[in-house]
Amino acid sequence: MKKNFNLEAIKDSVLYIIDDLYDTDFLGVCTQMAFYFLLAFFPMVLFLINFVGKIIVHFDQYLFEFLRAYLPQLSYDYVVNLTVMLENNIKENSVLLPILTFIFASMAARAIMVGINQSYGCEERRSLPKVWLLAFAITLLFGIALILIVTSYVLLSDVSTHLLNALGLAVVSAFLTKLISFCLAVLITILVLDCIYTLAPTKRSSFKESLPGAILATVGMLMVFRIFVIFVDHSSRYTMLYGSLGGLFALLVAIYFICVILNIGSKINVYWQDYFKNREHSEQS
Repeated sequence: MKKNFNLEAIKDSVLYIIDDLYDTDFLGVCTQMAFYFLLAFFPMVLFLINFVGKIIVHFDQYLFEFLRAYLPQLSYDYVVNLTVMLENNIKENSVLLPILTFIFASMAARAIMVGINQSYGCEERRSLPKVWLLAFAITLLFGIALILIVTSYVLLSDVSTHLLNALGLAVVSAFLTKLISFCLAVLITILVLDCIYTLAPTKRSSFKESLPGAILATVGMLMVFRIFVIFVDHSSRYTMLYGSLGGLFALLVAIYFICVILNIGSKINVYWQDYFKNREHSEQS
């Protein structure tokens, strides 16, 4: 009986999300978020290269190798070419560059806060300094997560490959290193999204309450992103339609999918928080 009740709750959560998509300006919010994400994407890349690159040698190569694994080839080429061009043009402002790029990168965090507040149906009531401090904290969280994922993706692969080869497990070394790197990246992504879903909304929620949306958003991004990369890499449509800007538009579509999944994750959290509260009240009464 309890199992059927839980399955019924899962079905109701899907129906709730579908109804909410019609009742709210969901696509408009996702479009706005994608625009700010795109504006913040290159500043974040430049911030990581110019700030973290001073601490970790060859970090830019690690970052590009990571992007190659997760972006369509068309978008990857566009990102690398534009990043190199921007770096060559702003090398003289090496002192102010990390600060300015970090501030611009925080625009994506502000867009996330707006989108998640829309899912909760509440307006921003926090003071402007607190909002910007939270935006900086979320941006820093994104940066730390990317650093951990990128370094683990590259360094862990090298270390584990040498270690497994030394143990005579060269046959399975490639599979195991990819599996370990993938699991670590998934774990870090879930933790970061859990923190974002907890910090971003005006309405208070705990890390436990934000976990369902974080898990489902991580799984959704992995699946959708992989399908999108395969589609773009095996299609010449973006190049035919947009020419040299095909990589930019493919990147924008990928970012839009991320925003859609992030917002769906927040709606999942809203539903399950209300569900558990209602069940708790019914049990008490």
